[in-house]
Amino acid sequence: MLIDLTKEIKVIRPEGVAAFPYSNSFFIADDIRLMVDAGSGGRAYAPIDPSSVDILALTHNHFDHINGTSFFNNAQIFASEEEAPGYSIPETYYAWAGHKHWEELMGRVKIERISEDTVMPDDIPVKPGFNRIELAGLLKDNEVFDLGKNKLHALHTPGHSHGHYAFFAEREGILFSGDIDIAPGGPWYGGGFSNFDDFINSVNRLIELQPRILVTSHRRVFDGQTENITKLLKDYIGIPLEKESRIYDYLIKPRNIHEITEGVFTTNYPKKTAYIIFWAKMMVKQHLGRLLRDNKIIQLDDDYYLQA
Repeated sequence: MLIDLTKEIKVIRPEGVAAFPYSNSFFIADDIRLMVDAGSGGRAYAPIDPSSVDILALTHNHFDHINGTSFFNNAQIFASEEEAPGYSIPETYYAWAGHKHWEELMGRVKIERISEDTVMPDDIPVKPGFNRIELAGLLKDNEVFDLGKNKLHALHTPGHSHGHYAFFAEREGILFSGDIDIAPGGPWYGGGFSNFDDFINSVNRLIELQPRILVTSHRRVFDGQTENITKLLKDYIGIPLEKESRIYDYLIKPRNIHEITEGVFTTNYPKKTAYIIFWAKMMVKQHLGRLLRDNKIIQLDDDYYLQA
């Protein structure tokens, strides 16, 4: 489905819900035709003729954003210089998932594979896992794509992943924030190279832009005329900060990471697959690190934690 934001700038939404393995895309049909992300599914791209796209820019190297790169067979593909090795080296790609922590956090050797457990829809051309992508260029912070009538600014916004980028059409005040997505449950930063401190800084950077319209990878379009975009972003980053406060309160007596995750982080999760529990523990691990650095908690023997 196409949503027109201006004559040239459009949002491309998947046929169904914009959730894994799908994501929204951001399209500028200018003298140079540029698409941001490739996870909307083949049927969603059909109306704009993906073979006519000149540049495909990727927000980050997660499957639901890159699985449709083959549709854009005439496009030059750009991705962040931070994540470039993950598009060509499978060992690097898998290392970024953080699975080296699996045995430590889950208490057993990892046997699950998303590619084996997930059946892809027929308009997703590849399976999850490493998919080699040839890059024509690397994104750099504050790089500007001059497309004709529109200019698009690339902004390094790490946290969700270390090479995550947002894109800002400054003249129109339209921001595509990628996986800084205003999800009701808060942000995801459970990867091996995710960083919650960076996430906070990235959200604050986007707030400073004061966008007129906010488009995210997995939600609807947010219009600043009827919605307070600054408040939405602040509330969004406030969700994990509130969880961090609850973690601190929970450590009134010694607890380990498994107890903390179950007691604070996953209490309201509708599904608790092995991956979801693992990612939750990866996020808890970051909050414990922050609390330790701030001298708010101490680490006891046997990986138990307690208020300082």
